[in-house]
Amino acid sequence: MILGLDLSAKENNRTGYFYFNKKPVFGILYKNEEILNLIESEKFKYIFIDAPLSYEYPYREEERLLYKYGFKPLPLSLKSMKLLYERANLLKSKIMEINNDIEVYETFPRAVEKILKLKYQYFSRIFKYKDIYDAYLSYLAGLFFKLNKYEKFGNLILPKI
Repeated sequence: MILGLDLSAKENNRTGYFYFNKKPVFGILYKNEEILNLIESEKFKYIFIDAPLSYEYPYREEERLLYKYGFKPLPLSLKSMKLLYERANLLKSKIMEINNDIEVYETFPRAVEKILKLKYQYFSRIFKYKDIYDAYLSYLAGLFFKLNKYEKFGNLILPKI
């Protein structure tokens, strides 16, 4: 099973999640413990997360490649992005403690959206928050990965059509 996560930098902000288990399941979580409980209870194989999983100041290879292809990620030099990186890596290490077989990948929903020609306005009646929509886009990156229809931008996974 694939989990898409739109992780917030801080635990008091919304983190969107999306997965498919016979039907679409999505919502909002806040605390790391809530996210880890979901991961433990659902037995995911892949987690695709909208958060940097590596750090290089001011730009990583992933950002440089995204810029080259016309995408506009936020630089890790921003304080909020550094906080997001730290939280994402803390969660990743705790996920590995739960189950070392879970594969955690980074993705970038704005690029997924552009590649697949999607827009939030098409989904706003389904997803109350944009965080859930971004989690859905992260899930789609995972689905394309599972179907072997993806490309890597450094360690970042995006759909290939």
